[in-house]
Amino acid sequence: MALRISPGIMRSPFVRTIFPGYESKTYRKGWRAVTEGLQSVYGEAVYEHYGYARREIGILIVTVHAISLFLGTFLGVAADCIGRRRATIFCGLLQLVGCLARQSRNFYVLCLASVCQGLAISLFPTALEAWLNAEHERLGFRQEWLSRTFWVMALGMGIAAIGVGAFANLMVDRFALGLASPTFVAAAIAALCVFLVLNGWVENVGTQPAQLSKALVNACQALTDRRILLLGWIQATFDISLAAFQFLWTPTLVADGRDIHSGMIYAYLMASLMLGSAIAAMLLCGPFNLRPESFLPLIFVAASLALLVPAYDHQEIGVLVTAFCVYHICVGISLPSLAYLRSIYIQNDRRAGVLSLYHIPVHMGMLFILIQGGILKNIENSTVFYLCILGLLSGSFALHSLDKYRQLTNIAAEYVLEKVQLETSQRQNCIDVIE
Repeated sequence: MALRISPGIMRSPFVRTIFPGYESKTYRKGWRAVTEGLQSVYGEAVYEHYGYARREIGILIVTVHAISLFLGTFLGVAADCIGRRRATIFCGLLQLVGCLARQSRNFYVLCLASVCQGLAISLFPTALEAWLNAEHERLGFRQEWLSRTFWVMALGMGIAAIGVGAFANLMVDRFALGLASPTFVAAAIAALCVFLVLNGWVENVGTQPAQLSKALVNACQALTDRRILLLGWIQATFDISLAAFQFLWTPTLVADGRDIHSGMIYAYLMASLMLGSAIAAMLLCGPFNLRPESFLPLIFVAASLALLVPAYDHQEIGVLVTAFCVYHICVGISLPSLAYLRSIYIQNDRRAGVLSLYHIPVHMGMLFILIQGGILKNIENSTVFYLCILGLLSGSFALHSLDKYRQLTNIAAEYVLEKVQLETSQRQNCIDVIE
């Protein structure tokens, strides 16, 4: 007897995410993880191989965040006007040009690569998430299915990151193709991603007028909602701590001049992230079925406690790696949970614009860390970790406030509903008496 599968199950984005044959589009997130991972595995080592000093390398890295701050913000807002599919295609082309430009040893061509990378990292997350949420709504899927999609995406990013690290090491060490060879492969993957989006996505846009200034005003007006503003602060504190950690974890481990197996430690961190995404699945849509606001405050506190270890300048390698793994478990839980919160509170017609505004404090914070800590050496790495801890604790408080605000809103809505029902009942009784 042939196996029969319910059409409702086949329409689930959870199933469609796991099995690409059911037309899921969320695997583009995995392509992005592969493309950026191949560029970052030997990122600074490529510049050193080209003969550039630490200061010049710092300028190239600062350029990425400066471009993201001053131009990437407006480009993300424009995605709501020109269409999220077109914006994603443009992002893929930027990745392609940036990867090819990094094959050059010319400093100005490498600056062009940094400009392309800065625009791409600002545009792609906003355009992809805005497209995914709008497409989810257009297909008539249930809201809670998004949490399943997000944790599968986080799990896929962890798997892709581990695979990318192994593949890049294989190309450089085993086949001796050069430090820039992974970037060339990333260019080919970016081209493939553009082809897949061109042939597999349908366009969706926001409802704002097709003028950038009005779209920016509408995105700013959305921040007048206290819930969206709180969510923006929560997202900013999390993103800054993660970006700072990615910048500092290797210097922290090699601070005493010791040799480390960075590839193995990186695999541990990505495995911890995957474990966190699996825990998020149980919390969001498994046996617990909790709202993110109820458990994320504790996760942010746990992440801040994990960062206390490097902040205290503890140099025992085993303790440091354990703390870093705990932090990445918290990251794995937070990534899909925050994505689900954004899908609840931010409207689809202005989603890309609001997400772009969320990135402004992140890039400002990273510019401060890179310039003051990386180039001018005015602040110590431990100070940066302390700032991240304070940010995460404030994010935990903001999450608690968001949860309380939601509960008060629900109570007020129930009170209004009961009052309307009571007035309706009294009016009906009066009509019955008159009759």
